[in-house]
Amino acid sequence: MNAAALQQELQEVEEAIRTTQDAAARTLLHRDAAYSAMDLGDFPMAMTHAVTGLDTARTTHDLSLQAKAHVTIALVMAEVYDDQGAGKHFHEAEDLSRLARDPRGVALANVNASHYEMERQQYEAATRRLQDLLHSSYSSGLIIPDPRVGPELQQSFHVNYVKSASRALDSRADFGAREADVQQQLAQSVAFLQELYDGRRPLAMPRLLPEVLDALASDAGYRQEWARAQAFADERVELTQLGGIDTAIGRALHSRAELAAQRQDWAAVIRDATKAAQLFGEAGQELRAVDAWQLVADALAQQGQDREAFRVQRELTSRAAGMYRAFLQQSAQLRLIEQQAQAAEVRAVAMAEAALRDPLTGMPNRTAAMQRLHTMHQSAAQGRVSSAALLDIDHFKSVNDSYGHAAGDEVLRAVAAAVQGAIRDTDSLARIGGEEFLLLFPDLDAQEALGVCERVTQRVAQLSWPELAPGLRVTVSIGVADVLGTETASDTLRRADQAMYRAKAAGRDTVLAAP
Repeated sequence: MNAAALQQELQEVEEAIRTTQDAAARTLLHRDAAYSAMDLGDFPMAMTHAVTGLDTARTTHDLSLQAKAHVTIALVMAEVYDDQGAGKHFHEAEDLSRLARDPRGVALANVNASHYEMERQQYEAATRRLQDLLHSSYSSGLIIPDPRVGPELQQSFHVNYVKSASRALDSRADFGAREADVQQQLAQSVAFLQELYDGRRPLAMPRLLPEVLDALASDAGYRQEWARAQAFADERVELTQLGGIDTAIGRALHSRAELAAQRQDWAAVIRDATKAAQLFGEAGQELRAVDAWQLVADALAQQGQDREAFRVQRELTSRAAGMYRAFLQQSAQLRLIEQQAQAAEVRAVAMAEAALRDPLTGMPNRTAAMQRLHTMHQSAAQGRVSSAALLDIDHFKSVNDSYGHAAGDEVLRAVAAAVQGAIRDTDSLARIGGEEFLLLFPDLDAQEALGVCERVTQRVAQLSWPELAPGLRVTVSIGVADVLGTETASDTLRRADQAMYRAKAAGRDTVLAAP
């Protein structure tokens, strides 16, 4: 895909974000936008989309989706050499995926973290990471396809394994007792990539092909199969030149220069590394440019052109000040985006709290209550005593009909406050719908909770409404049930509900326990 097509793709994704209501779908669209922006070399835009994606993912309470968003942020940070930030988000992604018991999420975090390690030439660490993943209980995540991109993760795993293992072995990395396993897996991954290259397996995404070529070239170089390595490297350069993205061309040329250095073809090193350095410099990727210029200087020195090598090294030194200024400028941009990320986290916490609270009474809502009741059932299965009660305001419809909904809202707020004042600090109250409330009593069985509920009915019956409706008397009916470890939360609510309706049938303003 060329630069114009990528720009068009980014615009289309951003338009889709504006018109998509579903939060999960918007999260994935922000991820797509971040990847396109990274391909275009626009890292501030990539980070903005990545952070917004995380903010959106948090509103869904989907841990696996949040993990994907953390991976996206980590990849953007890795591209701008924020190693500490990238490492933090990769760890966060893996932890969330493990918490969600999502093997694909764990695999995604580790495959992408291995790419980040390879970018730092930490080939042995990347190989060990991938080997550990392969022999873990999460390895199944590699073959779970993403509905949107198919088997892309499995293909990326084999690309990263071949690159990291071949370069680690070529640099005489010591894998000890695991070396035979590494060699065996390297051969299997090379065979897998060869099938992709030959068309015997379909590529998940066209943009993976340059990476497949780079991996196969790395393996051929490790085995000193120079003609084969050169053919793969040449094809990658030609492919990226057709795409027209300067940074992609620069990376392909830089890799081909490194291959030429292995063969000690110094003229080829100088030609490709010089062009790569120029492209990186024009794209503002100064650190990559410095790496390429260093290759040029080394090649000149190998050819005995010490004066020219010294000139390049001196130029590199002078570029250091400019590179430092560029990093400061970029850091300022990213700090601003990081502030956005922190603000997003604050908003996420507020949203999470709001999602568990009833806006009218300020009490926990049904979702929060059911979470607490579920926990109490788990404790009951281990022998801990507790009980639950359903409370319903008697004749509440007549309050709304006679005095209006504003008065009804005031009654709900006042009743909630009265009940809250009548129960223990360890008890909890939640509004679960309309005029119905749920009370939870840890460490009290149903008979003991009856006493607390009697106090509740008395406190509510004593409420007066001189300004709202003189003469109005509000009462409640309550049904209490033991929380049993052999039942579900729904079973407990059903028994409490039956007891509450018996209380209403008994004349209201009454508390009864389930049998």
